[in-house]
This record gives sequence, C-alpha cells and structure tokens, in this order.
Amino acid sequence: MRSLLLSAVLVLFCGHVGASSQHPSTLDTGIRLDQCGSAPVQALRFIEVGVASLWRDGCGQQTRSLTPPLLLEFTYQREVPGSAFSRSATAMIERNVGAATFANLQQRVEAFNSHYRDIGDGDSYQLRYLSDGRLELLLNNELLVSEQGHEFANAYLQIWFGPKPYSERLKEQLLALRP
Repeated sequence: MRSLLLSAVLVLFCGHVGASSQHPSTLDTGIRLDQCGSAPVQALRFIEVGVASLWRDGCGQQTRSLTPPLLLEFTYQREVPGSAFSRSATAMIERNVGAATFANLQQRVEAFNSHYRDIGDGDSYQLRYLSDGRLELLLNNELLVSEQGHEFANAYLQIWFGPKPYSERLKEQLLALRP
C-alpha cells in the first residue's frame, strides 16, 4: 500500500500536460536548448496524466549523459501540495544513490525540497542544471531555490534517470533511447 501511495504521489510530481508552448529556448547562460525527449507519464501503468520533457544542448550527441546544461520540465493538471513533492523527491533520491552519498547530501536535499509550493492546474515546475553546477527549481518561471554542486545535481536527477527511476520507460523516452 505504501508503495502504491508513493507511486501515486510521484505521478503527480512527474505529471506534465504537454510540451509547453512558452518554453524558454535558452537558459540564462544564452545556450540554446532543444527538446530531446518527451514521454507520457502514467499512473498505475495505464492512466496517462501528462508528458514530461527533457531539454538539452546537442541532443543527438548525448545518450544517458546528464551533463549540463539541461532542463527538465513538468506542467500540472491538478492541485498537488508542496509537501508531497518534498517527500517523494527525498525518497526517490535515497532509493537511487548509495547510503554514503545520501547521508552526505540529505540536509541539502531537504533544504532544497522545502521550497516546493502547493500547485494547481496549469502550474509548471522546471529543474535547470547549469554548466557551473547549479541546480535551480523554478515554479512558473520564478526561481524558488538554487543549489550549487554537480554531485548534488546528479543525485537529484536520479529521481528520473537513476538505476531505479520513477519509470524506466519514461527515462528511456526522455533520453530518446527508444524510437
């Protein structure tokens, strides 16, 4: 039951209504990003709740590499409390990184996650991983929090791209590993 509840919360966390027509094509660094992959996000493996999108520089040249800059984008079609995002993100990071890495990053992860807000229909979260190692969380293009460090950013992205991601199919489609 706990696993099913976590899955439902993660679906809300990863839900995206569709590719954003207002997507910024460049980061603050001026680097142009292209949509490399998008994928439907499903609840309980059969209820489609939206689409997640991954944006990077030079999509065709990268496979599973999560080198910056990149942007992971989610737009929601329902209300979700900020606390649900925080709990789910922490659990998924812990599930995907080693115990020592999680112990070293736990306080930073919890501080970062404390900035999630309650959202409603049409709200959009973006995670931006910049070349200088910053990971930024934005809500409707408003910066909520920024954390420095490639180790932190890579651990955070394990939610979707780690060895035990939210969804293996979602991971493959975002990384454009499937036609």
